[in-house]
Parts: sequence; C-alpha cells; structure tokens
Amino acid sequence: MPTRRVLVVDDDAETRNGIRDLLVEQGFSVECATDGAEALALLRGRPGVSLIFLDLTMPGMNGWEFRRAQLSDPDLASIPLVLTTGHPEYGDSMVALRPDGHLQKPIKPGELFGLLDRFSGKIG
Repeated sequence: MPTRRVLVVDDDAETRNGIRDLLVEQGFSVECATDGAEALALLRGRPGVSLIFLDLTMPGMNGWEFRRAQLSDPDLASIPLVLTTGHPEYGDSMVALRPDGHLQKPIKPGELFGLLDRFSGKIG
C-alpha cells in the first residue's frame, strides 16, 4: 500500500505533535508546519500530501490566508482540508473557507479516527 502522507499545520507544538502521534499510530506519514507559509512551501516542494489538518490562528500566514492560497493553486486546491480550531463556534467565516471537515480543539482521538474513516477513499 502506498504511504499516506498528511500535513499538520499548527503553531502550537503540543497540538501539532499530538495530532502527528495519533496519525503515525494509524500508519500515516506525517509532515508538520508551524504556519501557512511553511505549509505552502512544503506542499509545493514535496507533492503527494493527501490530507491537511489546518489551525486557523497562527502567526505569520494564518489559516485563512493559507486556505485562500491553497484554493487558488490548481496543484493544491483538490487536497482535502480539515480545520482544527479552538474557536467555540463554527461560524460563517469558517464555512467560507470550504473545509472538508472540522475538529474542535482539544482534539479527541475518537473524533479524529472517525474523520479519517470518512476520508478513507480519498487518502488511501
């Protein structure tokens, strides 16, 4: 089976590493970035990521800016994206980003695994 590569974009090391560890346990190869600019550079330099987990509030290029850049790039626009946010409400500004999924922080393993099941056809 081909390696299933996932990108986790979050400036908080505890959250980023926690998601990474859960994904690695499930057999995923995980790349990490601390902001949107780093994530875009990684995606453009090493194609093949099949799913992105994206925090919205980060220094530098935030999640909203990253998502706009991703959707405007034909090579990256089709990669499914899951918002990972501590915002208590999933509001209109998040809907406008057209995410493929949403996880509320703190991330619960069962919810993450359920989401992975939902995307299993897209991510290998």
